[in-house]
Amino acid sequence: MIGGFDMKLTQKLARQYHKANKKTKGQILSEYCRLTEVSRNNASKRFCKQAKDIYPRVLPTEVGNRRGPRKKFKSTHVSIVKECWELSGGICAERLHPMLNIYIDQLETARLLEAYSKDNVSMTRTISVATLKRIISSFPRTSSKKHKGSACLYKQIPIVAHFGQFSDRPGFVEIDYVEHSGGNSSGLFVVTGSYVDIFSGWVARAAGLGKNLASVTRINNLAHTRIFHPLLHYHPDNDKTILKVLFERMMKNKRGEDSPFILSRSRPYQKNDNAHVEQKNDDKVRKLVGYYRYDTEQEVKLLNLLYEKSDLLDNFFIASAKLEEKIRDGKGRVIKRVHDKPKTPYQRLMECSELSPDTQGKLKSIYDSLNMIVLRQEINKILQKLYEIQTRGSRKLIMS
Repeated sequence: MIGGFDMKLTQKLARQYHKANKKTKGQILSEYCRLTEVSRNNASKRFCKQAKDIYPRVLPTEVGNRRGPRKKFKSTHVSIVKECWELSGGICAERLHPMLNIYIDQLETARLLEAYSKDNVSMTRTISVATLKRIISSFPRTSSKKHKGSACLYKQIPIVAHFGQFSDRPGFVEIDYVEHSGGNSSGLFVVTGSYVDIFSGWVARAAGLGKNLASVTRINNLAHTRIFHPLLHYHPDNDKTILKVLFERMMKNKRGEDSPFILSRSRPYQKNDNAHVEQKNDDKVRKLVGYYRYDTEQEVKLLNLLYEKSDLLDNFFIASAKLEEKIRDGKGRVIKRVHDKPKTPYQRLMECSELSPDTQGKLKSIYDSLNMIVLRQEINKILQKLYEIQTRGSRKLIMS
């Protein structure tokens, strides 16, 4: 802390210090150090601190106080350059510079530079490439990059991370597509769409040839015929085709053609946002039909017939357990996972109080009409036909 005497002395000597030459500054510092018993370094800091109050800094933007060399080219020259730049179609400075004189001549011939003096026009001709780059960089321009046709679509569909947070009620569905290319992405091949209700584990699968709009629309419509409870929220990945199909359907529903629903998408390259359907891709698709390449309409029909039977078997007769809790140690590592009692998707829906009695009655009538043994036999027959098609064409099993 500086005392009252030291403060007054500091203020007095600071004025003398900043007006003095180098030799006198040293003498003032020595005298100040003798009187206050502080080091020269500390004394110099005190003088500099006082100078900020005595001589406030003048901003460089004020007229006559700008730091650095004065600007050689004014706003008038910039306007002439802009005329040339727009005439060229907005090319870069490196391409504009060697043609600058020609462009100015063309503008003068067309009498478009009459508003500028001859001196300013002549000065503009002498602009260097570096200066021209700085000037052009300040011009507003529209982006030359063409966005994908789905850019507007992505802006209208929000991203929702960790969709599993909605697993406490039915109607929240994750969607993903599995490609059956056999490791060769050329040409058309079959694609399977998987729809999974994260509350009950209800799965609906459908196949189509190709991933174009018409094929995905058919897959989406077919999958919905195998889901019997109302759907409230769809959550696919960022594939633009299924997003477009669902978005158009959502807009129609908002106009009153059907019950409305919410549409969101996962974060790009974040599989945990669609963890439920990603898990089903392996368990309910790959383990069932393998990694073969399917690329014919006959195989599409067989796959859809297979999925129809397999959906009934998995949803009404195959139980699964839901994760309830993760137990961690003191370091945050998971040491135990606690699951609930395994139940079939059908059982979970029948126990849900939010499902209407009509829907539960429909599910009950379907369940009463099914025979698990018959379903398994029909599934095995279809799989045998698919396998025969693969071996008949001498196709190799390629892991994707």
